[in-house]
Amino acid sequence: MKRFALLFALLTLNSGVVYAVDIPLTCADRKSFELRISNVIDGCTQDEISLGAGPLPISNLPKNGLDETLEFRFLAAQAAAKLDGIRLQITSGFRTYSRQKYLFDQAVERYGSYMKAAKWVAPPEVSHHPMGLAIDVNYPGDPSAAKWLETHGYKFGLCRIFKNEWWHFEPNIAPGWKCPKMFKDARALLKS
Repeated sequence: MKRFALLFALLTLNSGVVYAVDIPLTCADRKSFELRISNVIDGCTQDEISLGAGPLPISNLPKNGLDETLEFRFLAAQAAAKLDGIRLQITSGFRTYSRQKYLFDQAVERYGSYMKAAKWVAPPEVSHHPMGLAIDVNYPGDPSAAKWLETHGYKFGLCRIFKNEWWHFEPNIAPGWKCPKMFKDARALLKS
């Protein structure tokens, strides 16, 4: 829905004429991960990696690892955090569907019901971990470093998603966009 709203907004600007040159594209230097804004026509140079021009799309096709663009977005954020004296690390990223199911089943056992468990562990059918589109950062021991990512992550297209999980981030915006309001917890995924 947000993508359609963005497209509509872009189409209605400037008397309805939008050129691809007007759509920003964030590029990161392959060595330093310093960011540069280009456009979708000019693109990134050979010495750069594209962080994309929008939210990373959700796909139900089988995955076997973290989405490559999400990984680049995180590496760019990690390099910027390091300049501020902050150490960011992915403590959990891609999970197989069966691993996510196992974690969810353990949560059901621990909390006593499907809905109580879903507050803390997303059921595998709605979790973005098996899609390669979710990362847990500096969990369990470093919420202050994750707070840096919560504050600066939008520059890289990374947002904290749940109010009750300071460690969980997803690439649900284009780099530079404002992060949306957080969900109360993972149960919100069951309603969408």
